[in-house]
Amino acid sequence: VEAIILRESARELAPDISRRLVELYFRGVPTYTLELFHQVYWRKIPLYRLNQTWLFQEGFQIAREPVFERLKRISDIVLAGAGLVLASPLIAAGAVAVWLEDRGPVFFFQTRIGKNHQPFRLVKLRTMRPGNGQGDLTTQPGDKRITRVGHWLRATRLDEFPQMWNVLCGDMSLIGPRAEWDRLVVNYEREISCYHFRHLVKPGITGWAQVNYPYGANREDTERKLEYDLYYIRHFSFLLDATITLKTIHIMLFGKGR
Repeated sequence: VEAIILRESARELAPDISRRLVELYFRGVPTYTLELFHQVYWRKIPLYRLNQTWLFQEGFQIAREPVFERLKRISDIVLAGAGLVLASPLIAAGAVAVWLEDRGPVFFFQTRIGKNHQPFRLVKLRTMRPGNGQGDLTTQPGDKRITRVGHWLRATRLDEFPQMWNVLCGDMSLIGPRAEWDRLVVNYEREISCYHFRHLVKPGITGWAQVNYPYGANREDTERKLEYDLYYIRHFSFLLDATITLKTIHIMLFGKGR
């Protein structure tokens, strides 16, 4: 036996089972609650444990601590400013490629929801054909709306680079939960309990959910990504940010974006 996992329950354990668990624990067999197992091994927080008071448990205040917020803001300004300067040739090359393909707009603007539920206008390189906003609200596998250049921009994540301007403006951070379209947020908040918890911090260009779970295209995907977002908010640290940065670089180098 490598470990024992106990699902949380209102019922007490039988005395003989409890005694046996204690014996195994002292013999070195790890014992976890299911919630703790999610956090230790999968590094996410299970949604089944959420309720309206769960937010007030230990951990969430760290991500909103003024000292940490100021340090993160300073690092965002420095890194996004430098990144925007260094990436400007790539952004320019991507913009030219987008324009040459269909002579349409180079940049894509959309209203997204930020920290404390504040809307802002996000900017990216356009990867889909200009449209009237009709069709699926999310990108599907093999989506015909994505251009040939758009496929390449998405795979390398170069379409995300202009968002560093949003970081400089203070709408976003380099790292945080994905900034979602306001039309999708309305649906998610109606369908998914405690979805609004993810708006405790600024959204990010990349984040814990983005590097651990593929692009979400339905409610189930959104719930799984929310589990990673809540883990990031509760266990925020600059070490975790560094881990996300390294994972993001790996995704960009090997073209695993979508």
